[in-house]
Amino acid sequence: MNVYISINYVLLAVVFTFLFVEGMSAISFMYDRKSLPVVKKYLDPIWGIVGTFVVFFVVNAEVLYPSIMPAIDYLYVFPILLATLLFIGRNLFLVFSEYIWKGSRFSQLALARIYSLITFIIIILLLSIFISIISGVGANPSLTGFSAAVFLSNPYVFGFIIGTLLIAFGLSFVFYKIEKMKFLSPMATVTGLLLFILSIRGLGLNTNYVTYLLAVAIALVSILYYVTGRTRREVIFIAAFLSVLSVNFLNYAKVFGTKSLYSYLNNSAVSSASILVTLIGGTLLTAMLLFFFYMYKLPDKENGGDNYSEENDNGEKIGIANLYIIPNNNKVNGKERKKGKDGKR
Repeated sequence: MNVYISINYVLLAVVFTFLFVEGMSAISFMYDRKSLPVVKKYLDPIWGIVGTFVVFFVVNAEVLYPSIMPAIDYLYVFPILLATLLFIGRNLFLVFSEYIWKGSRFSQLALARIYSLITFIIIILLLSIFISIISGVGANPSLTGFSAAVFLSNPYVFGFIIGTLLIAFGLSFVFYKIEKMKFLSPMATVTGLLLFILSIRGLGLNTNYVTYLLAVAIALVSILYYVTGRTRREVIFIAAFLSVLSVNFLNYAKVFGTKSLYSYLNNSAVSSASILVTLIGGTLLTAMLLFFFYMYKLPDKENGGDNYSEENDNGEKIGIANLYIIPNNNKVNGKERKKGKDGKR
């Protein structure tokens, strides 16, 4: 087992874990409008770091597998470019929904739902690229061409994508404690898990008892929430991370179905140096993520509660910039509050 490949798999698992959380957030925006404040509470601290982790993974992969990256770029140039453009749009609409002013003709929910639609498309594109690279569906043996017809005609590809989205839908109830028709949570989760497992087996990917144990654990999380109404969000992060990691490690160094990553691995001194850079960069990014989570949840603790309010008592928008970059007692929505002669505002 190669340490370079293993670290790259860990980074990929982190990327898809964050994307899975964004998928749950996007589904929640579309399914239950009342979940908007709670969802944004957890989405706002991580959305910027998700993009950073994606870039971090791509750079690491380019250093480790320089000879195969041109082929991947050539085969998937359209979905990669489309996902990149959509990623920019996703950022714009999420920021707009965060800082929309009161009385605007655009509602925060409408902008958030546009973000949701864009996020769905990005996740479908990235899942398609991932499953094609690992299984080889759609790519010819010489890696000189990609057949969209072959890829789209494979039912297991759709089963993999739909199964993943159903799992995200089912667990979104758990993660954001959505009560609206919560009986759909175990139904969607179990159906998605069955589709997911059948699809990865149909695509020729390896599974073992670890796959089934993780599936049972994920199903139990959803069932227990439906029965008891209690949950721990950290469990979903861990389950998503371990699930992606297990798929990669059970199909270790497998690429395009029959090819081995070892044949594309960079054996120069750059690979050794990349481990140090990856470990330092990964540690810094993780520390940043934890810091943002801590800072964003800090006001709730100081106020003695867990309730999140989209607006304060005066109807003023509360955003992460207003809370931590621009003091509330000085500026609101970018406008200076002037003091009177007596020093009062």
